Amino acid sequence: MIFEWDSAKAASNLRKHGVDFNDAIDVFKDPPAR
Repeated sequence: MIFEWDSAKAASNLRKHGVDFNDAIDVFKDPPAR
């Protein structure tokens, strides 16, 4: 899976949901978390 980084979207997501995109990407890389 390829991820595109969007700084504005990452900042908005962190503000709204308290989840950093780097943490979200790790979930996709972890087979048991799927």
